[in-house]
Formats: sequence, structure tokens, C-alpha cells
Amino acid sequence: MEFHTSELLLTGSNTKTTINDLKGSVVIVSFFQTWCGPCIQEMYVFDEMLASVNSSNFKILCITDEDTNRINKLQSRFTPDKIMFAFSLKSLASLGIHVYPTTYLLNKKGEVIQSKLEGYNWMLEKETIKNLLAE
Repeated sequence: MEFHTSELLLTGSNTKTTINDLKGSVVIVSFFQTWCGPCIQEMYVFDEMLASVNSSNFKILCITDEDTNRINKLQSRFTPDKIMFAFSLKSLASLGIHVYPTTYLLNKKGEVIQSKLEGYNWMLEKETIKNLLAE
């Protein structure tokens, strides 16, 4: 999928990265917009999941193409350094993302295991994530 190699800018640290750089970790990737209610609800679940799963090999990356000031304002509502927020240099529409949130669960190889649209309670996948971490 094209979004694996699309260049991202991590907000807060201004570090350039790609989703492929996170291989070796189990990753939830969520494409979001700051105005999207289900996106924000999903992020609160992510915060809870990170505490619950408690593994340095489990990462959550939230990506938008919105202005970084809006991202920073949203990011300040969550535990610092837990959820990674990133600005996509390409528009989400150009990456084929048209529904928010569009969220993927990736295994350590970067393969998509699940995808969900319009918000999901990812706590329901806690066992799946623990199994992927154990692989």
C-alpha cells in the first residue's frame, strides 16, 4: 500500500518518518481529521490501550494532512509521547483515504491484519494485539 512509504513528519519532534520505519513493532495506524468526533473517541481508546498492553513494541500512529497547529492542540489532550501524531506531506485523499477515521492494525512485518472505518473500540482486539506482539 502506498501509505507505507509516504513521508510523514512527527509533530512535537519534527522528525521525518514513514510507516515502514516502524517495522518490528505492532502498530495501529489511524488516518484522522481534528474535526472528526469518532476519530477523537478512538484516540481516547488508544490512550487506554497503550497503558493496558504496556509494550514498547506496540505503537499507535495518528496521521492527518491538517495544519500542524491543529494537530498540536489536539495532541496536548493526550498523554505526551504515548500516541505518535504525524503530518502527512501528501493529502490523505491522494493516499486513498476518504473516510475518517480509517484505521489499520499492522503486524511486526508491516502487513495489514485488520482495517476499520468510522471509529472502533480497539480494546476488543487486545488479545489479537498481544498475540501479534508474541510472534
